[in-house]
Amino acid sequence: PKGSINFELQKEIANNKVQIIDFLTNDSKPKKEKMDFSIFFFSSDESYTENDKYKLVISASRFADENGFVGIWTPERHFHHLGGLFPNPAMIASAISTITKNIKLRAGSVVIPLHDPLKIAEDWSIVDNLSNGRVEVSFASGWHVNDFVFNPDNYNQRKDLLFSQIQVVKDLWQGKLIKRKNGAGNFVEVGIKPRPIQKDLTVWITAIGNPETYIKAGEIGANLMTCLLDQGIDELENKIVLYKKALKDNGFNPENKKIAVFLHTYLGDEIKKVREKVYKPFTNYLKGTLNLISQIDETSDISINPENMTKEDQEILLNFAFNRYFEERTLMGTVESCKVIIDKLKNIGVNELACLIDFGLDYSDIMTSLEYLKILRTENN
Repeated sequence: PKGSINFELQKEIANNKVQIIDFLTNDSKPKKEKMDFSIFFFSSDESYTENDKYKLVISASRFADENGFVGIWTPERHFHHLGGLFPNPAMIASAISTITKNIKLRAGSVVIPLHDPLKIAEDWSIVDNLSNGRVEVSFASGWHVNDFVFNPDNYNQRKDLLFSQIQVVKDLWQGKLIKRKNGAGNFVEVGIKPRPIQKDLTVWITAIGNPETYIKAGEIGANLMTCLLDQGIDELENKIVLYKKALKDNGFNPENKKIAVFLHTYLGDEIKKVREKVYKPFTNYLKGTLNLISQIDETSDISINPENMTKEDQEILLNFAFNRYFEERTLMGTVESCKVIIDKLKNIGVNELACLIDFGLDYSDIMTSLEYLKILRTENN
């Protein structure tokens, strides 16, 4: 009856139950952070003797589209065997758009100082129409001097042009007109046709070593694409802190932004077998990127000039690099072993893994690895 000790006790228990239910259902409940997965391409063009150079791109894109991956990244690379299959990311994305329905079609990256932003906006607007509004573009300043044969005057000012020209592309995407001089020497206003499906273009910034690029990416509210090529997870964490602070300082919510890290990826059923499978192709891949591992040992300054190294020196360095990458900076191993690096990256704010799959393995091996990657993606989320 009301007023008895039993009634008061029951009321207290009921109140406690409500509090417990509230705790379990509100935002303070610990939640398992989601990690998105995408596919990243940056292969060599050593398959130039084959007729079907883009077989893997097509097959992997179909697989990703059908199995819950969020995007496909196609790079821009010129005049070099590393990435040589991808001189035009918009053209590759156009092909992928016709065989996929769900995944985002992302440039990873457009080297914007090489091109007229008017042409960039036009090209990607076509892809946006072909894909029914699935385009996203990551922009980069570029670094290889030979790439700038397209626009040599922009090389020294490429870092400044990166952000000023992004704004031009965004303006054009939204339907704004810009003034340009025509063939008769007169200024006219022009805009892009066809109009894109998406009202706004989702912009990413590709940033690796320079902390200032992370800050500027945050200042404009862009998503972030990065990697572990020449930095460890601790160093990347410090740069992500700078990026998120810049987002907040400029009125953007960091929770609404994507931070993707691309990782060389191959999964199998046994770590030993995986290690044996990837050693030769991955070290061969690294030979083309010796300049990127000059700071691989973060405790010391290693100066590397490949032209001055003997074959034996290169082998020692590549073996050291392979071991460091395999253990700490790639998604190579088994479904279980790869969860370790995923958890580490989650802890520093990364919410997408861009899985670089085409670093020299056979087509069949890569497609088998994708089945394991599908399991890892499913179990992780």
